[in-house]
Amino acid sequence: MASQQRDDDDLDRHAWAQAHDQFQRLQTHLPEAAVGNVAREVVRRLAFRMPRFGAGTEAPEQTDIARFCATLTATHEEEAERFVRKLRRSGNSVQTIYLSYIAAAARELGRQWDEDELSFADVTMASGRLYRIIRGLRHVLDRDGPQTAEQDRVLLTLIPGDNHTLASEMAADLFRREGWDIDLSVGEDHDAVVTRADVTRFAAIVLVANGVHALPQLTRLVIGLRIVAPMTPLTLAGKILDTPGVAELCGVDAVITTLESAPQRLREIARQPAGPGSQPPVPQRDTVPRRS
Repeated sequence: MASQQRDDDDLDRHAWAQAHDQFQRLQTHLPEAAVGNVAREVVRRLAFRMPRFGAGTEAPEQTDIARFCATLTATHEEEAERFVRKLRRSGNSVQTIYLSYIAAAARELGRQWDEDELSFADVTMASGRLYRIIRGLRHVLDRDGPQTAEQDRVLLTLIPGDNHTLASEMAADLFRREGWDIDLSVGEDHDAVVTRADVTRFAAIVLVANGVHALPQLTRLVIGLRIVAPMTPLTLAGKILDTPGVAELCGVDAVITTLESAPQRLREIARQPAGPGSQPPVPQRDTVPRRS
């Protein structure tokens, strides 16, 4: 399995392709403002990794960063992948690529965006390519986070801005009675939820959303969580699943469609192997309610 998904450059081909497809769908289905928020989430999260993890890491020359940024906005999307592969084959570690190149490129792209040196389309393209790269390197980058997952600890979060708390509180109570250690996030903002996942390695994260109006916030949250917790399975629950194709659009790994099935589904999702070569659980498309 591992040899089929990962090549000699440590790239997880499944996650790479999944991230590419997700960004393509987002640009087709979300309003421009929501797409811009997702792009900013990628740039901001990656740029902020540098001061946190970059101590002692030798920074590349500014000309190297400029070349990398150019590949991220190039006509041919293969140029960014080729640039990263060349770095690997020149002896650079994945950590050096992440800390010195990707983080620095995110900072530079953010600066150019703020100063109107890059168009919205260019930044969206570049952020999508950066996101795809880090998803492809997820097994290696995961080593920066908390090293041991707490097997029965799960983050259950209501999408920021949603005040329909009852279903989330009922689900948390149900999971606890089944033996799960539930961290319930209700009423917290986006950054607070992402920070929870950044400092604690959860066995799974369950996102509850109660309508399609929450899709922009949900998608941005999924992107942020993927960056800080690259191997944690993300699961979607709530009335938003009444919208066809929403799980694939926002990029989660699995869905929980009913409260009655929730304990069994969580066991299936949270206890999947998460090591190199493993694939995340696949959303159960046939159980997602479809509108006639």
